[in-house]
Amino acid sequence: MQFATWEPIYQSILQDFGFSPGRDVEAAMLLKELLRSREPLLRAAETIVAGHRIVVCGNAPTLDKELVGLQERDTVFLAADGATSVLLRHGIVPEMVVTDLDGPFHAILKANQMGSIVVVHAHGDNLDALDRYVPQLERIIGTVQCRPMPGLYNFGGFTDGDRCVFLAKELGAASITLVGFDYEDESVTPRKKRKLEWAKRLIELAQ
Repeated sequence: MQFATWEPIYQSILQDFGFSPGRDVEAAMLLKELLRSREPLLRAAETIVAGHRIVVCGNAPTLDKELVGLQERDTVFLAADGATSVLLRHGIVPEMVVTDLDGPFHAILKANQMGSIVVVHAHGDNLDALDRYVPQLERIIGTVQCRPMPGLYNFGGFTDGDRCVFLAKELGAASITLVGFDYEDESVTPRKKRKLEWAKRLIELAQ
């Protein structure tokens, strides 16, 4: 997605949640610096996704059951943050993990050590996590929600789950199947519920 297309959506998200665009830029600058000497991995990610059946895994409680029978040939799994733990428990190493580093880092690190590319997202609320966790990870692609700087990307999307979908579409997925998504989860906080509403809206836009 071109940033010109994403920017009006981004501005609406900033207004809805009261986020600071300046802090988003600060986080982007930090991530850029942390990744300064890293090998570019976008081409590798394109090879993984392009032309393949992609299963995007959210972290809803239904994920365990929905994974049954999905381990077919030519299926590529993308995990949204906390879904990584569930996938590893099922013996599935996701090809990519999309995260803003507020989920179970031990699982994300384990997946990374087993070969997963971690798509790390920088925003104004996770500077401390970026500084703490990014140096521990190896194969990383950096993303932002503001205008991307050189070496960083903005494929579109707001939450880990919908950013997975935008990423898969951008990289040329043949098809995208969603599992572990529950937009009506009543157990979440009001703030999280608003994020789920945005995720649903953005996934519908992406597809």
